[in-house]
Amino acid sequence: MNLRDSWEARASDWVRWARSPELDNDFWDFHLPEFLRFVPAPGRLTVDVGCGEGRLGRVLASSGYRVVGFDASMTSVRAAATHPEGHPVALADAVRMPLADDVADLAIAFMSLHDFDDLPAAVAEVARVLVPGGRFCIALLHPALTARLVDGYAAERRYSFTVQNAGLEMTYEGTHRPLGAYFDALETSRFVVESLREPVAVRDDGRPVVNFLHVRGRLLGR
Repeated sequence: MNLRDSWEARASDWVRWARSPELDNDFWDFHLPEFLRFVPAPGRLTVDVGCGEGRLGRVLASSGYRVVGFDASMTSVRAAATHPEGHPVALADAVRMPLADDVADLAIAFMSLHDFDDLPAAVAEVARVLVPGGRFCIALLHPALTARLVDGYAAERRYSFTVQNAGLEMTYEGTHRPLGAYFDALETSRFVVESLREPVAVRDDGRPVVNFLHVRGRLLGR
């Protein structure tokens, strides 16, 4: 089963998990604030690639961004579209978004690039819809973390892990890729990396940990 179908199979679990702050408190208390500090100010149009059930898009829309989201999961798109605070969303694969060329100045892939089956094609599609100079903001599980899930860093491999909280659980599936795979895809599509951050969280025992990677690319001229 490819990753697109795997995420559709778990979409109902994800909607419940994502909309329960007490379950996914790491997102609300740490990762979201860190990522919002990384994203440029609102502009022409923001494309949320792999938007899931739409929670990040709703946060951005409430802050003045004009957002359109795309996801390949029908269940997730339906949940995003019917949310009381929903914004425009559509069912679409990340490699074939129904947008014209050069229509957006910002694209976001928040915790989704490692869930795409074809990384280079997805990055190329983002480049197509962005204007020259447009930004692409990416959040990933850090490859140093996903390498431990697959017992190796260099090779691209599928992983799966389950998180439990309050008696409920959510299973995540994705592809571990070394940093070079992401940077090669960005370079091939004419992105230059202008910022890279590794947010440091401090756990209850005082131990600092780095679980996420943020990358911001700027699209060069055609």
